[in-house]
Amino acid sequence: MNDDDLIYLFTGTSEIFIRNRMNRIIQSFKKKETTIIKYDMDTSNLSKVIEDIITVPLLEDLKIIILKNPNFLTKSTTIPKVDIKNFIKYLKNPLDSTILMIDATNYPIYQANEIYKTLRNVARIIDYPEPEEIEIKGWIVRNFDSNNIDIKDDALNLLIKYIGDDQARLSQEMNKLISYIGKGGTIYKKDIELLIPKNINNEIYNLIKAMINHDLETTYQIYTTLFHNTKDPLTTFSMIANKFKELLSTYRLLKFGYSQSDIAKFYNVSTGKAYYLVQEAKSFQLSTLEYYVDKLAELDYKIKSGQLDKTVAIDLLLLQLPKK
Repeated sequence: MNDDDLIYLFTGTSEIFIRNRMNRIIQSFKKKETTIIKYDMDTSNLSKVIEDIITVPLLEDLKIIILKNPNFLTKSTTIPKVDIKNFIKYLKNPLDSTILMIDATNYPIYQANEIYKTLRNVARIIDYPEPEEIEIKGWIVRNFDSNNIDIKDDALNLLIKYIGDDQARLSQEMNKLISYIGKGGTIYKKDIELLIPKNINNEIYNLIKAMINHDLETTYQIYTTLFHNTKDPLTTFSMIANKFKELLSTYRLLKFGYSQSDIAKFYNVSTGKAYYLVQEAKSFQLSTLEYYVDKLAELDYKIKSGQLDKTVAIDLLLLQLPKK
């Protein structure tokens, strides 16, 4: 076994792809008796990890240690220098009884970090950037193929349209479809329409884009779908207002220097969700978001004070707000 087969560093933003690759590597050692140990470095000391790494497994042939949230790779790490020195010493001369996996998915790695510079020379670095739509489609098709299930092109396109590139949700919905269709079956467009609910967050984001672009046809198509789901114009109004506020807050956090990881912690969401928040916020102008948030607050006040009927407020929102 080569030294670079003993240490792995996973980087990028594609959580599902990285998780699948990690699982495949772990399964490749299944012929051996293996223990898997996981550490969250936000709550664990590097000194404790080093102690575990250099300890030979007693009852197994091999142990796999997985480190999540590797704060020792950041610019502002506060880890004692002696621990950094000892960790680098191990990385340069690892034990062949330990597989070390460092999961830096969506993590802000500082390129000049001393440990990272060492890893570039001794680790197998596996990077999965956010995949393009064609890669997502290929991943979906391969998952169904592995279960001897075929999916028609129009069904695949509709699945992507309903869910977008949310890989975690795609994985959940694929499992649902596999259970429903069964091995050897075929997924048709009607199956997607029957089983897969649209991603409401995506729909609201698309509605906001249509509003800002004054695409009235798309605006009303999406609004009709949302209203069908909520049955209440005020609920729909609130969802739109909350989404605008979320986009504005995220934009401001980015201007203040917050990283994607910081935003995930700020909202208490996964790094994958934070990635989409950041991308969505970046697709708009700050002045546009501020303008709409102000106008929505004004309409909200008029609704609650009885000056406007909630249905009229929706019409004003969709039709009469000029693009700044």
